[in-house]
Amino acid sequence: THGWRFDMRAEPTAVMGDRKLTYLKLQGEATAYLPLGRDARTVLAGRLHVGSIIGGRIPDVPTDRRFFAGGGGSVRGYAYQAVGPRLSDNTPQGGLSLVETSFEVRQKLTGRWGVVGFFDAGSVGSSSTPDFRNVRTGVGVGVRYDLGFGPIRLDVATPLARRKGDSPFQLYISIGQSF
Repeated sequence: THGWRFDMRAEPTAVMGDRKLTYLKLQGEATAYLPLGRDARTVLAGRLHVGSIIGGRIPDVPTDRRFFAGGGGSVRGYAYQAVGPRLSDNTPQGGLSLVETSFEVRQKLTGRWGVVGFFDAGSVGSSSTPDFRNVRTGVGVGVRYDLGFGPIRLDVATPLARRKGDSPFQLYISIGQSF
């Protein structure tokens, strides 16, 4: 309900064998929580996540090492991994850079029940420099039920600029806060 958190990762990788590839995957995430009032019944929460793969190219960087965005823990309003470049058959391609941001207003209603309104935005780029030309945004609302160790959450979100293949809304059910 209050405070901040910062996480930074560096993952050097060397692929040997038939082909040789070395690259560095960098990621950083900052989150902040600001309670309004002494009882913290209303909390403003924010998150910024950035990433870059330096030294690799698509298709050389393995798909499971690329950045993806979209889904319940990322840019809500979009399907899992549906933000970013896509192949001709609409399959997510992944990218070499990532920028995601989320903003939530969390309101406690009773001892265990709460509601949340949120705005998420994100972009996945084909180069190691973050790409802000194709930012995807989603908005939504959610219900929280506190289990004692964390909430179970139900979120409904819609993309603000649908592309071909995007659903008009997404439903997410999870345990734990989105960030």
